[in-house]
Amino acid sequence: MAFLKDLLLQKEIKSRWVISNWMGLGEITVMYAPKDHHKTGMALKIAMEVITSGQELGASLSGKVLYLSLDTPRVEMMNRVKALMESKYPLHAEEIGSSLNISWDSVNLTNDNWETIKGDIKEQYEVQGEYHKEIKIRYIDRVHSYSSMGKALKHQGYRLLVIDTLSKALVGSGVNDDAIIRKVIYNLREIIRGASDNVSILLIHHTGKDASRGMMGTSILSNDISTVLKIKKKKDGFELVREKHKSSLSGKGIPFKSRSVVINYNDELHESIYVDIGTGLDEFDAQIVEQFNKGLSKKEINGNTRLLGLGNNTTDKSFAVSFNRRWNKLIDTGFIENKKQDNKT
Repeated sequence: MAFLKDLLLQKEIKSRWVISNWMGLGEITVMYAPKDHHKTGMALKIAMEVITSGQELGASLSGKVLYLSLDTPRVEMMNRVKALMESKYPLHAEEIGSSLNISWDSVNLTNDNWETIKGDIKEQYEVQGEYHKEIKIRYIDRVHSYSSMGKALKHQGYRLLVIDTLSKALVGSGVNDDAIIRKVIYNLREIIRGASDNVSILLIHHTGKDASRGMMGTSILSNDISTVLKIKKKKDGFELVREKHKSSLSGKGIPFKSRSVVINYNDELHESIYVDIGTGLDEFDAQIVEQFNKGLSKKEINGNTRLLGLGNNTTDKSFAVSFNRRWNKLIDTGFIENKKQDNKT
């Protein structure tokens, strides 16, 4: 228990976000979409942004990522990782390689403990000198309380846990069962509590048969989780939208596209895809965001960026037009919060 006066006197105030204006630090986020809407691609993008402290979605806290790939086979997953890493993060390959831990082990979040289950180990057995058909053996590798799992993640420097997909982590249960989903959310919050609120969790989920009705399963998911992200198809690509969000940016999104690329994996060429935000921050935008995060007002930022000669504008009037256009776009995409410093558009 901590008294308010003690919390107010703390010199270090914990960041609210793991990715600014998208995913809260120490919170559960669910991201959902219909099939073939690049949920895994966007989840990998989020993971690499966290690992590299990227800014393509918003300023990101740095940390390792544990990615539970419960729905995508190993070879396909590795193709996607290489496609994104080599196309968008070529200077961070070593950093991503040492900080992105991908597991294909089974996990059942409905259990009372966090259990990692090794999948389908094939062994032959011998009877009277004859080898019989291979049998599959599944065994539990580690058993933790959810709280101790969180402590382990924090101790090892993890910032984000991705579970892809939620339905595959409900072994023997369904997403329509209110009691099961409440238990799963409780278990996940125990992980976060064990990590002292320093780890965030991203759940990847599907829509039902009728995509217009939202997430598949019980309404507990949307009611009990504070951040819900949805991927929508657009005429010229896709959009990641804050369907439910604890900020004034609720309902706003950021566009992205899916791109194809040929990569080399295990000395074989494979065609794969990756998510491209496509509108990363240029020097002008980056200066606006950096100065805004320092607490400067819109007027002060305008003057500073004008002095830096950014924008290639010949007059004060043309600069003001360019600056306001960029300012409003950064608000719409969630890089800055206009109300935070009492600015007026």
